Amino acid sequence: MEEKEYPTFDEEENVGKVNEPVVEYKATGSGYEGAVVDDDPIMSDDYDPGIGPYTMEELNARIDEAEVFIEKAEKGDWSDWVSSEEMTTRLYQQFPWLR
Repeated sequence: MEEKEYPTFDEEENVGKVNEPVVEYKATGSGYEGAVVDDDPIMSDDYDPGIGPYTMEELNARIDEAEVFIEKAEKGDWSDWVSSEEMTTRLYQQFPWLR
């Protein structure tokens, strides 16, 4: 059986070269700004899972609310929290296929 010879590549020659499609980027005055190309046919561009936050005010309100719950827990009031076992039980009740 005849042995095939495969081409050899000089690694030094290829250092620093990349094969990225140039059309994915658009030039701006300050360099390159990555342009995201979304070709996902399954998810529409206007999909919104509704979980936000959408503004800084909403974000800060959520942080403030979480801090209140944390402070209460630090003082011994765990009524706003559930154990991981209880959360797992709730998930399995709501989504039985997770088991």
